[in-house]
Amino acid sequence: MEFLDLNTISVLAAFSISLTKIWSALSVVLGLGMVIFFHELGHFAVAKWCDVHVERFSIGIGPIIWSRQKGETEYALSALPFGGYVKMLGQDDMDSSQMTSDEIAENPRSYTSKKVWQRMAIISAGVIMNVITGFMFFAIAYRYGVVETVPMVGNVVSGTPAWQAGLEPGDTIDRINGEEVQNFMDINQGVVLSDGPVTLEGTKKDGTEFSKIIAPELTSIVRTIGVSYASTSKIATLYDEKESLIAPGLAAEKASQEFKRGDRIVALNDQPISFLHEMSQLTAKDADKEIVYRVERPVPDANGEIEANAKTEEIEITVPPKKMKTTGLWMAIGPVSALRDDSIAAKAGLQLEDQIIRVGDLKVGDLKAEDIEASKMIDPLRLPNYFAEHAGEEVKIIVKRQTDEEGKDEVPITLIPEDVAGWSSRPESPTSSLLIPSIGAGIHVQPRIAHIVPDSEAGSSTPEFAPGQKITKVELIHPDPENIVKDGIKDDPAVIDIADIETDKEEHPGNMNWAYVHWMMQQVPNRHVRIHVGDSANTKEAFVCTLGRNETVDGWYSPIRGIRGWESHSRIRKAESWGAGAAQGYRQTKSSGISIYMTLRSLMTGNLNVRALSGPLGIVSIGYMVAEDGMTRLLKFLGFLSINLAVLNFLPIPVLDGGHMVFLIWEGVARKKPSPKIINIAHGIGLVFIISLFVFVMYQDIFVNKFGFGG
Repeated sequence: MEFLDLNTISVLAAFSISLTKIWSALSVVLGLGMVIFFHELGHFAVAKWCDVHVERFSIGIGPIIWSRQKGETEYALSALPFGGYVKMLGQDDMDSSQMTSDEIAENPRSYTSKKVWQRMAIISAGVIMNVITGFMFFAIAYRYGVVETVPMVGNVVSGTPAWQAGLEPGDTIDRINGEEVQNFMDINQGVVLSDGPVTLEGTKKDGTEFSKIIAPELTSIVRTIGVSYASTSKIATLYDEKESLIAPGLAAEKASQEFKRGDRIVALNDQPISFLHEMSQLTAKDADKEIVYRVERPVPDANGEIEANAKTEEIEITVPPKKMKTTGLWMAIGPVSALRDDSIAAKAGLQLEDQIIRVGDLKVGDLKAEDIEASKMIDPLRLPNYFAEHAGEEVKIIVKRQTDEEGKDEVPITLIPEDVAGWSSRPESPTSSLLIPSIGAGIHVQPRIAHIVPDSEAGSSTPEFAPGQKITKVELIHPDPENIVKDGIKDDPAVIDIADIETDKEEHPGNMNWAYVHWMMQQVPNRHVRIHVGDSANTKEAFVCTLGRNETVDGWYSPIRGIRGWESHSRIRKAESWGAGAAQGYRQTKSSGISIYMTLRSLMTGNLNVRALSGPLGIVSIGYMVAEDGMTRLLKFLGFLSINLAVLNFLPIPVLDGGHMVFLIWEGVARKKPSPKIINIAHGIGLVFIISLFVFVMYQDIFVNKFGFGG
């Protein structure tokens, strides 16, 4: 008897993974080929039915790489798999003059000799076939079960319309603008493709119903309200094997034992949980405490495999706290930049553009901080924790408020914070507000130094930092470039160019918030921080300083423990019969057609940026990712692609089927064919447009969206 050694097993495992990836890629290619095939088959079948001589049936365009003559028709595969065509006698998109040739027109089997209604049937057959096949793809997918992301909110981005309106993690959205929501994609689609405010109806996390009218904001690409889907408390089994489950440098590295894929966290310090957002709230609230994770772990069978319904064992994993990483630099506080409707702060009289200058007895981020004792000041970044620590107590603050005249008034405000952990919501973009969740407000922290901690690395650096200096750029760099450990941020170094962010108003409406830099540092604590400082006039760089020490502050702890790769909150939608599958297929076909129309409208009205478009590489890359998630998701993707092809191919653009239909309608109404000159000019314009569009979307795929095949 021979035994496989570990090396052989590793090779076999790698080979198995490679076969899976190859099968996923082949599934996408075959699926796309099928969509094109059925489109051209529609043209071909109706042309034959109308007794038109079909000279060539090609899948793909460009140079022919394989062909076979059968009867009067040549069947071919062409080099570029981004289309296909049926070449009929008397009709050739690439040679429009053939359509008006008198010699060909006299041939009773030519396309041009047929009646207008017959030519209309031939031209529209491809689109009709795509609608039918799209419907079939959808129906089959739902009959066997489609995994859909539950429309539960998992995160609300600070300062966005959804946050301002009071949406919270755990809320479920059931309807948008009166239409039923079946999955989270319906929410995104409804927001992106709407025009004006959207009405959201659903259920709050406490079970009460809500109805909110929210005006989406237009980002550089799409309209958004600022929500993302929920994840469960289970570590995904399909997480990328190359990525560690634990972010380097964070607390979970020192856990009492290893977390594993498939682990489900059921409680933190005896507090039951089911979702990631619940875990985030608890880890932020107990940031300074040791946390005991109660974990349900699947038990492998005798062969070491974990089956779908495997038994589980319950274990406990203890993770210690970890202090926040700091630079020794305190930044100046800016204005209140976000305020939640009906929040404690709003009810107490806090207003947008107010500047908090004092909380209790402490000065906040004062640029004249060198004249104040450190014990009488507070770093603006610690305000979320300060208010959380005073939950249920009266907190007196003083704000500077712009008056009608020149100058500002100092206005006292008293409020009572709620018991919501500081830093339980984090700034996720360079211009996101630093939220103070316990009062429902967000502040801006300027990238301008207000105070340098004396005994810190920044306080003893050469050249010297000084109050009032402006930070222009921050780089987070690996300490050992030759041995880079993946830590969750793609780029090395990660560059935050503050000057660019502040001047690019179209991309980022608002100034750079230093809180974002601080939060990035917490996610990659092992990296060094290289700070670029501008001169007093901010016209050029004054000096660059690299801070390598991993400095912390007593009493200030990170709200995260560093476990990643959570499973999205999803469910299987499965039709109980083929009739129910057909009904779901019809609904999805109708929804897809409407969404494509709305997409085109949004592009024309400016509610959707052209940078959101994808080309052939994008379609293949998305299809590949979908194929890896299972055949039913690929079928659903192909169904949507079929409806896309049907709608877009019937647009009134010469060279496309819709352009041909326009000429046929003209001929039917005018009782004569368009002149050869008009046809040639129209086809020339259409061809230039299609080629230009193809070049543009390929540029988008390669240089903007960066779709590729290298992993």
